[in-house]
Amino acid sequence: MTQNSDIVSEPGKRDRQAPAGLGRLQGVFVIASVLLPIVIAYVVFYTGAGMPEDTVNRGDLLQPPVDIKGLTFVEEEQGPVNLTEQEGKWRYLIVPGEHCGDACEELLYTSRQVHIRLGKRAGRVERMLVGTAPLSETRREALHKQHPRLRLVRLDAQSLQRLQRQTVTANTEGPRALLVDQRGFAMMAYDNDHSGNQLLKDIKRLLKYSYEQ
Repeated sequence: MTQNSDIVSEPGKRDRQAPAGLGRLQGVFVIASVLLPIVIAYVVFYTGAGMPEDTVNRGDLLQPPVDIKGLTFVEEEQGPVNLTEQEGKWRYLIVPGEHCGDACEELLYTSRQVHIRLGKRAGRVERMLVGTAPLSETRREALHKQHPRLRLVRLDAQSLQRLQRQTVTANTEGPRALLVDQRGFAMMAYDNDHSGNQLLKDIKRLLKYSYEQ
């Protein structure tokens, strides 16, 4: 009788254990269903795999992406800016030459138009103009008037020169707009040879496949 009781009890134990294992498996599937589309989107975007030739990203890819979180930015009239403590947004970092001349002004205008055309999604993107010296009050007022959403930040000259070197591509050697992802990595570069439509298509696709923080 004892042996029969043991034999009967074993299936019962397995039955009681099954739901826990099933729950863990369901949890794995839920997590995978959330993360997998994001991973696939990034792979497709960076490599163009599985996409028609005319839908691949328009910007020049930075390989490898450049981590800018460690840079010490100083915002005009605000003070130091730590991007790791900022809201996770997509950012256009406008990197001019020694000063913001005509080419830089054109990039500012293009990025502003792209920002406007994002409509209700514009809040997920911001633009930052990088310089090395404080701006005059007249210059600040002019920029705020022309570009209400533009953040004015500074880097020390050495850091800005290093950033310029790290983000040079075969097609972008002068003033450029760097597209920085939500984690703080500059991933693509644009110059005035890129149209506003090209910038817009890239950022729209990224906003579509990334989550809002």
